[in-house]
Amino acid sequence: MILQKMLLTLVIAFPISGWSQQVIVPNKNVVDQKWIHNQDYKMRWLMVRDTIKVAIGEVDYRIKIVDDKIQVITDVKMKGSPASWIDTTIVSKQNLSPIYHSSYNAQRNMSLAFGKDIKGFYLDKIVGKSTSINENVPSGYFDSNFYPILISWLPLNTTYKATLSIFDYNPKGKIGVLKANVLNVKEASYISRKLGERKVWEVEVADEISNDSKSIYYFDKLTRQLYKQKIIVGARVMEMVLVEE
Repeated sequence: MILQKMLLTLVIAFPISGWSQQVIVPNKNVVDQKWIHNQDYKMRWLMVRDTIKVAIGEVDYRIKIVDDKIQVITDVKMKGSPASWIDTTIVSKQNLSPIYHSSYNAQRNMSLAFGKDIKGFYLDKIVGKSTSINENVPSGYFDSNFYPILISWLPLNTTYKATLSIFDYNPKGKIGVLKANVLNVKEASYISRKLGERKVWEVEVADEISNDSKSIYYFDKLTRQLYKQKIIVGARVMEMVLVEE
């Protein structure tokens, strides 16, 4: 959720009409469990203008398997910001259903506990207002902060298309169960600094969290490592590029 909102959106969407794909919801057969393992990696966040790329921050990802749960911690360090933006997401390892999500940054704090109802709080630090959360929504959805990780584990191929049901909470935007759409999957290549040329899945994705935008992910076909994410927001372009040191 944090990366979708720091510049109004990060993994963002354009409107989709007439989408007829089957909606994917949490179940034990959503992904091949071989893709789920402990991971630590860093992405450099770049603003792109013509041929010029300017680094504006870094994002540390930590994916950890804890018993029957998957924990994802995202630590965003923006240039010029004194404190990190930290999100923690916990989902069931068996079916990837959401269990917990928290987000802490200079603008707001938020905590969500998922169950029959979604309960928690949202503290807007800018206006000093705290709101109790008690949302009753239909079952069968993923946490919006988790679904970009989930995409890398899907059974990708050049004919693959899917719609994922996701929950997002943003009082300044949308609240509730939304859709994230895998629009297109291509075979491509990526030049890794360490490994040389790698065959990748180029995956185009859009969601209903925001409008006028999309993301393109580049996942290693053999390992599903994310090498790059391109974010197109109207006329603006950003990139998240794997730090290979």
